[in-house]
Amino acid sequence: MHELNAIERYHLSERGRGTGGSTTDKALDIIKNWKLTRVSFEDGALDKAGDVAKEMGMKNALVAIGGGSAEKSGQLGRLQASLSKAGVKQDLFGGVEPNPSVETIYRMALKLLHCKADGIVGLGGGSVLDACKAANVMVSAQADDIHPYFGVDNIKKAFKGQLLPFLPIPTTSGTSAEVTKYSNITDHALGVKKLISDETIIPKRAIVDPELTRTCPPALTRVVGLDTLTHLMEGYMNNVHDSVDPGANARAIEGMGLVFKYLPRAVKDGSDMAARRAMSAACVLGGTVIVYKSTGGPHMNSFSWFSVMDHGEATAVMLPYYTAYYGKAIPEKLGQVAGLMGLETRGDVTRAVVLGLIDFYKAIGQKTTLAQHEGFPKDFIEKAIADAAQNQMKLDAMPRPVPAARSKEILRAIIGGAWTGDVDAILAL
Repeated sequence: MHELNAIERYHLSERGRGTGGSTTDKALDIIKNWKLTRVSFEDGALDKAGDVAKEMGMKNALVAIGGGSAEKSGQLGRLQASLSKAGVKQDLFGGVEPNPSVETIYRMALKLLHCKADGIVGLGGGSVLDACKAANVMVSAQADDIHPYFGVDNIKKAFKGQLLPFLPIPTTSGTSAEVTKYSNITDHALGVKKLISDETIIPKRAIVDPELTRTCPPALTRVVGLDTLTHLMEGYMNNVHDSVDPGANARAIEGMGLVFKYLPRAVKDGSDMAARRAMSAACVLGGTVIVYKSTGGPHMNSFSWFSVMDHGEATAVMLPYYTAYYGKAIPEKLGQVAGLMGLETRGDVTRAVVLGLIDFYKAIGQKTTLAQHEGFPKDFIEKAIADAAQNQMKLDAMPRPVPAARSKEILRAIIGGAWTGDVDAILAL
């Protein structure tokens, strides 16, 4: 009898059968009662976008999309028909690229002014929604420069008015931008990716229609699904902000259970609507978790690698290796994760969860090391170490803080381990 490979071990194990007990109904109940964003979550909800936009006070909306997939799939046509039926006029802004640039934000802001829009509808992935948030800030604040608003709470400090109504409609189940306070924008002139973090840009309404994710191919489904997992796990492992949002950990557990159970199904069969609904729900839950509980190392490193690696790929590949470092500080939390995955811990819960994550990745066809990512330059490891060493606030807020005096040593072990796949050196830290 041949030795079982990772995929076979996964599908024969309890973790492959989703032992966490999470159900989409539980998640939907949480979403229904979420106070910061009123989410319309149901199959076919896209066709109600016009009524929602009208309720939000829109009469002349700017519809923003990405590179054209929304148009090719017919989703844009459905949205435009719904808006027209509700009496909402519209103009179109297309071509929002992955990792939207400062230049795109300026173009969208100019379009908003030119067409005298009184609201924005974003149809697409996280890049489209992030771009809408940033352009909205510029126009609403009558600003000619987005840079003063990068950072934490700079909108709240400088702008006392109301933003234009913004209705996000995600077409993937990964970024959680429809419910978060974040907008990631790339400044090519400086060669950096910058973040707006401000409660002011949390959408007040959102439409989540799981049917829109049906057209996502397996590779995209996998990557955005793992982006959702990193939101849930990084927020859950964060023990610095546990008291800020006492219900966040329970939401994270619910969401992780859905990912472990349903992401393999969604990757295997994109038409499995039960899996699509579950992943859309998990994505929203992930966003609710990181509103108040910040992410950690994986997201920090993704900012250093935006020019060579997709955000979801970067956060996913680093998650097991940072978990290996965090483990000594959060054994009880990792015990919960192990239970969701149906893992036998045998006394070493951290190792079990780390190897379990790596097996989970292999089971769905995801690369597990940096070296496996073609085009990733090895010297970008040192870039990430240097960048992180300049962000001591982030290092101090990790579940297991990284002391300044040892930051390069520790980060080199973590990121170096992610290059080779060796977790032993990290576990020994």
